[in-house]
Formats: sequence, C-alpha cells, structure tokens
Amino acid sequence: MFAKHILAVRIYFINGGYTPMADLKFSDGVMETIEWTNVKQRKEFSQYINGYTLFYDERPKRNFNEW
Repeated sequence: MFAKHILAVRIYFINGGYTPMADLKFSDGVMETIEWTNVKQRKEFSQYINGYTLFYDERPKRNFNEW
C-alpha cells in the first residue's frame, strides 16, 4: 500500500478576500480546505507534501513592470 501524500495544492482568495485559502488534494481522493497563512493548519499537513506535489497559485499577481 502507498503512503498517503498530497498530490496538489490550490491557493486562492474567496470572493476578493484577503485570506488565502488552500485546497489540498490527497492521493486517496480526500480534499481538505485550510487557511494557507494559518501556520498551525499548514503544519498539520506539511508531512504529506513532497517534491511531487503540484502547486497552483491562483492569487492575483502583479505585473513584472510594477516591481
């Protein structure tokens, strides 16, 4: 049997909010939603993230010229 791990992390804002949320998709089909900036929540799941985990950051980005 394979060890449980997170296949993908989707980071996004809900309705223009300021707190980034994250959907964590596990290898066994389970999905959890956490506040991405909440260290206690993220630490609980960090053991399941590895080099094969895909990250989809859907938060708005600044144009390179604005930096």
